[in-house]
Amino acid sequence: MKTFVRFALLAVVLLAVLAACAPAPTPTPLPKPTDAPKPTAAAAQPTAAPKPTDAPKPTDAPKPTVAPTAAPLVKFPFRLNWTLYGEHAGFFVAYEKGFYKEEGLDVEIQEGGGSGVVAGLVANNQSPVAYIDSATMIQRVVGGMPIKAVAVMLQQSPMAFIYRADAARPTKVSELKGARIAITQGDASLAIFTAFLGKEGMKLDDVQFVMTANPQAKEQAVLNKQADALLGYFMDQGPRMQLQTGVKMGWTRLFDLNGTTTLSSAIVVNNEWIKDAKNQENLRKFLRATQRGWQYTSENRAEAAKIFIKYATAFTEEIAKLEIDGTMTIMQSPRTKGKALGISDEADWKDSQDLLVNFAQMKDPKPDVKVFFTNDFLSDAPYLPKK
Repeated sequence: MKTFVRFALLAVVLLAVLAACAPAPTPTPLPKPTDAPKPTAAAAQPTAAPKPTDAPKPTDAPKPTVAPTAAPLVKFPFRLNWTLYGEHAGFFVAYEKGFYKEEGLDVEIQEGGGSGVVAGLVANNQSPVAYIDSATMIQRVVGGMPIKAVAVMLQQSPMAFIYRADAARPTKVSELKGARIAITQGDASLAIFTAFLGKEGMKLDDVQFVMTANPQAKEQAVLNKQADALLGYFMDQGPRMQLQTGVKMGWTRLFDLNGTTTLSSAIVVNNEWIKDAKNQENLRKFLRATQRGWQYTSENRAEAAKIFIKYATAFTEEIAKLEIDGTMTIMQSPRTKGKALGISDEADWKDSQDLLVNFAQMKDPKPDVKVFFTNDFLSDAPYLPKK
């Protein structure tokens, strides 16, 4: 029994020794960091932050929009031939509708005291741009005045004898002798009236002139029967006098009596003034806006009448409309029909000068009538500002 126990103990010791001497089991290797599964394509990749140098520079940023400062309007004085009449409506329409301002002009419309007087103001550069009678201008240019027409707004003469209907005279050539005719100093009518008489073999001495201080006094002389007639425009004084006073008036155009006509009211300038390039630019703008104003007046006569009486407060809408309607009938001659407003024809200037030479004793006519006018500063329809 003891022998068995010893043998068993010996076996246990032997097994322990063998176990201690046996090799340890090999461990399962762990995945290396490089073997770790890579992120799939679907995994979001962080976006690299932009470098400071990639940020937009201040100079690259859009600049704030600054509203442009409107340029100041250019002062542009413009003198009329007379006190206000319906034939002037086109200028006031251009002013009221903002056509002049759209061209950058601050136009000041000034009244005049007769074409002869205003021609002198243009010649001495006191009023370098004005509106006067073409026949009067021809005489002044022949006499040495440095002025020229740049647009002729009325191209047939509106000149007429205007008289009371209850004492109508003269209504025919035979009634001219000894007639009392009211006029003013520098009256535009004298040039064409002299030619009118000349065609009849008569002179200014064959009528009695009643000299008055101003257009209003000229009208009163007729209304008060101190004069038989006044020389004026058929579409102006006669209709207005009748509507304002209730006295029935009559009128007879010189053209209707013996065909006497010339180019009529024109925009004229001083020859030295127009040499300046800036003045030329402003004149083009003024004329373009004026053409636009007259065209608008022709197409919107009732509105034009309402505009005009805001400035000519002695008028009513009825009177203004009547005068505007008459004015629109003589804006072009047969030679300029269909052309831009204000354009005049060389042959019409020649006819006007010939009338003054042949029947008004005008000396030293100009061989080249282009000295009287130019169309170079006028625009074609629709007379809109240049962009």
